[in-house]
Amino acid sequence: MKHSPEFTDIILSLDELVSACGQERQWVIELIEENIIEYDVPEHKQFTGYQLTTVRRASRLSRDFEASVPAIGLILELLDEVEQLRQFKRQLDMQTPVIEVDVDHSK
Repeated sequence: MKHSPEFTDIILSLDELVSACGQERQWVIELIEENIIEYDVPEHKQFTGYQLTTVRRASRLSRDFEASVPAIGLILELLDEVEQLRQFKRQLDMQTPVIEVDVDHSK
């Protein structure tokens, strides 16, 4: 999923990302290894607010559901798909004309 420009206004090192999410460094590295997050600025090994948001969501999933890192990856992927489908439905609803039928008078 493409990230929004409002999440790219901060740049974090790995240590800053670990500190900001309150998890162990190794846990964040596992997220990277599972491709749940990636360096947004690979040549400098830096992250943006988008990755921070993803890590915080992953942290909540880990805490609330005791989900493993691979399970977190799958859950986040499914949540993104649900959001995309909701956006698609909203767009479709805006384009589809609503036809009202008066059931009482059609008999």
